[in-house]
Amino acid sequence: MSVYNFDGHKLMYHPARVAEFLADGDCFPLYIEISPAGSCNHRCIFCAYDYIGYPNRKLETDRTLDFIDELADCGVKSMLFAGEGEPLLHPDIASFARRADSRGIDVGLFTNGQLLHEELAEQLLPSLTFVRFSFNGGGRENYADIHAVRAEQYDRVVDNITRAVALRRQHGWKLDIGSQFVVIPENIDRMLTAATTLKACGVDYLAIKPFMQRDAQRYQLTAQFSLGEISERLSQAESLSDETFTVLARRATFEAYGERSYDHCLGASFITVLNSAGMLASCLPYWEREEFSFGSMYEQSFRAIWRSERRRGIREYLQGRLDAHACPPNCRPHAINEFLWELSAPRARHINFI
Repeated sequence: MSVYNFDGHKLMYHPARVAEFLADGDCFPLYIEISPAGSCNHRCIFCAYDYIGYPNRKLETDRTLDFIDELADCGVKSMLFAGEGEPLLHPDIASFARRADSRGIDVGLFTNGQLLHEELAEQLLPSLTFVRFSFNGGGRENYADIHAVRAEQYDRVVDNITRAVALRRQHGWKLDIGSQFVVIPENIDRMLTAATTLKACGVDYLAIKPFMQRDAQRYQLTAQFSLGEISERLSQAESLSDETFTVLARRATFEAYGERSYDHCLGASFITVLNSAGMLASCLPYWEREEFSFGSMYEQSFRAIWRSERRRGIREYLQGRLDAHACPPNCRPHAINEFLWELSAPRARHINFI
């Protein structure tokens, strides 16, 4: 197992919370993904949220800081700033990270990196557990085509990533600095170039993953790459790995794309999302749909939303009636769902003979 374990889960490290869920059918979440801003300074051609229209909205700062306190009080352990927009577009993103870190919440960040200038890096990076740069093109022109930006923005991103690595070394910060490459037909031939560039930047790892198709988005693939089609290219990228840089080719995700061994969603008790409008919802694919929205942080506390009758009804639907096989492939709680489903309805015989 890779120490990063991107294709698995880590619920085994939280046995008390799992036991609570198995006993009561619910628990407070361990992880929340927060979208501080709805807009984005890139227009990646495969963007999963282009259908939302990149709304010009941001979370209100004082309420978000209070909301982070409420999350900590309810036992949330980790927080990822990502979402439907670029998190660094929020002017107070560093304050959010510092508040969460001060309350014992591990903080992650997904970003395209263009706005991570030195002053912001100094303010933000010390509070993070990790930062992962979305880097989906090999070379200036391919990167510009995929991210739909001017080619010179590629140079800025590369410089910002390299500087972040240097600042970590200079200050002795403990965060992991990684990167991610989403494979689509438009960039598959430039994968090795991207991996070589990111290794030169000094990042700890590059995760290579398949494009996750959603019905609503504009970009559509007629067929996903099979593992057999892409295996040789993945091996070439993996050959760049050494003691300081690892290419994490997510082969299991390519191989089992969209496959599920469970019928309903149990993982939504452990994972939740907050969009840039301040709405708490069940999961990423459905966070703009009213029927999956638990409530607004501007109207209720986190505890009140989580214990509300509205959320109870949505949870019962997710756990008992939702057809998980119709959900988008490889959703965030996928591995968690497989684990919880086996615990709830064991397929193994004679489970007491351990």
